[in-house]
Amino acid sequence: MPAACPVCGSVLHRDEEEVVWRCENTSCPARLRRSLEHFASRSAMNIEGLGESLVDQLLEQGLVKDFADLYHLKIEQLEELVVTPRDPKSERATPRKLGKVGRNVFAQIDASRKNDLARLVYALGIRHVGEKAAATLARYFRTMERLMAATVEQLQDTPEIGPVLAASVRSFADEPRNQALVTKLKHAGVNMDSHAPEPTPEPAGKLAGKTVVLTGTLQSMSREEAAAALERLGARVSGSVSKKTSFVVVGGEAGSKLEKAQKLGIETLDEDAFRALIMDA
Repeated sequence: MPAACPVCGSVLHRDEEEVVWRCENTSCPARLRRSLEHFASRSAMNIEGLGESLVDQLLEQGLVKDFADLYHLKIEQLEELVVTPRDPKSERATPRKLGKVGRNVFAQIDASRKNDLARLVYALGIRHVGEKAAATLARYFRTMERLMAATVEQLQDTPEIGPVLAASVRSFADEPRNQALVTKLKHAGVNMDSHAPEPTPEPAGKLAGKTVVLTGTLQSMSREEAAAALERLGARVSGSVSKKTSFVVVGGEAGSKLEKAQKLGIETLDEDAFRALIMDA
């Protein structure tokens, strides 16, 4: 398997549990068409009118080579752009200039510069990052600069962000072409900040500031009940073990999380010790 993408030369990456190697460069010509359609979609940057036919024409005529190029298009270019409907049997299959449609698309592109950071994070097409994860990342990191600089550990310390997603974000941010793309988008006037309310402070309590991981099966309560008890005491429940984990609650048939905790020298509590801890509060 080649170490670099044969199309754009970017370093290839593979998830631990997958056999497929993937190019992380969102501007790679081999993936750009679909990437542009996703970028413009309603849940992402919401650029109405930028559909398959128009994307095809922009690429064929060399007007767009990455997401940021959309913001450098001139209104005259879109007005004069000739588009042929995809269905050759259509009564409107005759090639025609976009005209007013082009002006509307230009306005949509311009308006999308003001979108919240959450939309941009989702629009970038980072593997494993859906709408909910994008909103969480934007809300907690607040700026694209902080998100791009975040370590895997910092990403995993974010609520609901697990190791696979954290590694994927880090892989995206490590790719030089993606770094250049984000800089280019910033210079094009695309908003790089979150306008969502900042996360509420951790609640005060006996375990305030502690990060706890649950692993295995508890006999006296469900995983959800245990997590709720920890959160009531101010702890943050994480799905993965890291150097910042305060302790791990170990139930029956615990697996790799217990092994990692032992390897890192992190304190572990069996079910009896855990019950005593929460009952004492």
